Amino acid sequence: MNDSSLFPAQNSTFQSRPPLGEDLLPPVEEPSAKFIIQLFVVPALIVMLIVAVWLAFTWVVRSTELGPDQLIQGIEQGPNVARWQRARELAELLQDKRYPEFRQSRTGAARLAQMLARSLDQADMGEDDIEFRKYLAAALGNFDVQEGTGVLLKAASTNRDTREQKVRDAAIQAIAVRAYNLAHLVPPQKLADPALEPALVHLASDSDPVIRFQTAYALGQLGTPAAIKQLESMVDDPDPGTRYNAAVALAHRGNAKSIETLAEMLDWKESAGVRSEAEEGRPFKRTVIIVSAIDATHALARQNPNADLSPLISALQQLVSTDTNTLKKSYVSPRVVADAKLALNQLKPGK
Repeated sequence: MNDSSLFPAQNSTFQSRPPLGEDLLPPVEEPSAKFIIQLFVVPALIVMLIVAVWLAFTWVVRSTELGPDQLIQGIEQGPNVARWQRARELAELLQDKRYPEFRQSRTGAARLAQMLARSLDQADMGEDDIEFRKYLAAALGNFDVQEGTGVLLKAASTNRDTREQKVRDAAIQAIAVRAYNLAHLVPPQKLADPALEPALVHLASDSDPVIRFQTAYALGQLGTPAAIKQLESMVDDPDPGTRYNAAVALAHRGNAKSIETLAEMLDWKESAGVRSEAEEGRPFKRTVIIVSAIDATHALARQNPNADLSPLISALQQLVSTDTNTLKKSYVSPRVVADAKLALNQLKPGK
């Protein structure tokens, strides 16, 4: 038998070790142009195509989108069917920063005011009619002009049916928005109408708490002596939201008559500020109330350094010293405690 197969010669290629990784790897070769194209160029082209399609779609949407003028014309001349939807689209469009010039259009505001006045005179109480007036009022509020203020006051004061609460609410909000926007123009302007102050003072005693709530906010934006005087009485309103709005507005103007109500807002045990205990938004509302009070306390301290803030400091100290678990059960966010600590530090003497 030939044993050469069992005992190879010394000069054979017999390996005395297992193959290493480098023995198993294929030889390193320079990447081909085809490989580079597949790895880099093709994905880049796909991304560029997606971007191009998105840009084209955006351009088509914007090119076919109706502008404020076209929407107003459609409301004036189009069918009555779904006209409230066009009014809503207009109200949303006027919040867009792409139309600052149109928001200063007196003609546009006057046209909307005429439509709202006609609709109010017709006295129809259908759901579409109510929605139409509501969105017309909201759109009017976004104009940085004086035109249309009288019609907004009329809409806010027209109370022939409980269904008109939506329209009144929207009209008062529109007045507040317009007062704010005019005050922030360069140069700033005051919302001016002979019937403005008397109408808001009258609405401040309305039987509907929602109307009083919005009126307090509008009076705060107006900020005239008559408005401040009315707010001073509204901090004792039976509706918590109304007195809270009044107190915050007064505090931002350095009025110390806000202190008692602000201390109420800072009381974590106080649940009156939340209209319904079962509402899902209760924790959020509680946080908004307390944070608004803390912010108003800062403003009051800046505007009126001589005010006696001891009730507010006491309320803040009680808040930060309360057990965390107890606060959580009362729907108080941890963020509120952090803000309260910061406020306490800044309200210390010498700060």
